[in-house]
Amino acid sequence: MDELIINYNGVSKNKRIIYIIIGTYLAAFSLYFCITEGIASRYGILFFCALGGFALAAILFLSNTLWISGTTLSIDTNTVKPNISGQNKSAIDWTNVSSVNIGVSYVIFFLNGGQKQRKLDLSVLIYDDVKTVKGKIVEVCEYKNIPYHND
Repeated sequence: MDELIINYNGVSKNKRIIYIIIGTYLAAFSLYFCITEGIASRYGILFFCALGGFALAAILFLSNTLWISGTTLSIDTNTVKPNISGQNKSAIDWTNVSSVNIGVSYVIFFLNGGQKQRKLDLSVLIYDDVKTVKGKIVEVCEYKNIPYHND
C-alpha cells in the first residue's frame, strides 16, 4: 500500500527563492523611503505607504524562510503522523488502534481496546484532501481488519 502524504508547502523551491528576492528588494525599497521621509520629517502618504510596504515585505520574506512547516499529514500502514497546528503531533500507531469513528471533519481513533481516544481534526484541510484522508483510513482499516464506522 502506498503512503498518503498531505503537504501544504505547495510552493516550489524556485518560487520560494523568487519570493525571498522580491521580499528583500521590496523591504530595501520601502525602508529607503521610510528613512528619507522620516529624516525630512514628512509623515505623509508616501511615508505610511512605504511603512506598509516594509511590513508586507517582511511578512513575504519571513513566510518563505522561517515559517515553513513540514508535511501536514502522513498515513501509511504503520502510523498516522499528524502535523496539524493546535493538535497533538505524536504519531498514532496502527497496532494500538482498536476501532475508528469517521465523522464529517474528524476521525476518532480508539486506542488500547477503547480505553483512550485520539481525535484527528481534519477541518483545516481542503475538502478534496479530507475525502482522500478518509478513504486512506478506511483502506488501512480494511487491510488491518480494524472495525470502523461513520458518525
